[in-house]
Amino acid sequence: MTNVAANAIVGKPAVQGGIFVAPLGTALPTNESTVLNSAFQSVGYLTDAGLARSRKVDSDLKRAWGGDPLILISKGTTRSAKFGLAEYLSKIVQETLHGPGSVTETAATTSAGRKIAIADADVDLPHLSWVIQLFSGTAVGRIVFPDCQVTDFEDWTYKDDDIAARPVTLTQWKGPDGKYANEYWDDGRKVLS
Repeated sequence: MTNVAANAIVGKPAVQGGIFVAPLGTALPTNESTVLNSAFQSVGYLTDAGLARSRKVDSDLKRAWGGDPLILISKGTTRSAKFGLAEYLSKIVQETLHGPGSVTETAATTSAGRKIAIADADVDLPHLSWVIQLFSGTAVGRIVFPDCQVTDFEDWTYKDDDIAARPVTLTQWKGPDGKYANEYWDDGRKVLS
């Protein structure tokens, strides 16, 4: 097999948006290019840290007397995704972080701009479906997380030389097909006729 430099990618967000979220049970895409169900909403810009995916295996290595490894007992895996939500004043971002009932938005008027009120309370955040859309040169891709929940919040800071982003971790659950995620790509290298 030969090396193919064109198989390497960078993870740039798609022009129409990089990450979309919808209620659990929304019809999920099954390829990289079909139009998303209208229930999916963009969470807007992410920070330049991008998206980081993680798969951690919880296992226990059993050893023989004397230390030789005998068997690795798998106890399960945890899959997660981390990213920083950059659009602090977005209603969909704040609903994702605090729950839909914790955010109120009031339209702009002639006397005031659009207002957003956020109640920071201990609520169980909903399980949601997430779609990540990427491109790299001519390649286009899509990662579909059928069932995720925001389970961790990193510190966010208000200061004068950086944005007040909201770094979060999504924990993934198996979807209806028994998979944690489905990933689809088109490398964009069409066959010339």
